[in-house]
Amino acid sequence: MEKGKLIYETRPDRGFIFRAWDLPDSKGDAKIEVERDGKVIREFIFPAYKVWNIAAHSNDIIQSELEKDTDGYLIAGSDGLGGNVFAR
Repeated sequence: MEKGKLIYETRPDRGFIFRAWDLPDSKGDAKIEVERDGKVIREFIFPAYKVWNIAAHSNDIIQSELEKDTDGYLIAGSDGLGGNVFAR
C-alpha cells in the first residue's frame, strides 16, 4: 500500500521513533512504522481511529521492545472492553 500523508512522527526516545501515515487507498487504516537506531524494526497496518494510541503508549511499547515482549502493543491496541485490534 502506498503511504499517504504523514500523521505524526515522535521525537527520538531511547533510539525509538514512531511514525504513522494515512493510507489513501484503504478504508480507514494507517501504516505504523517503529524505528530503532535508524532501522525500521516493525511496520504494520493499524485502524486510523486508534493511531494516536501508538504515540500515547510509546513508552509501554519501547519497554516491551527492550524486554522482548509484545505487552506494550497490546496495551496500545486495547479497545477498553477486553478486546484488541491486534491478533493474539
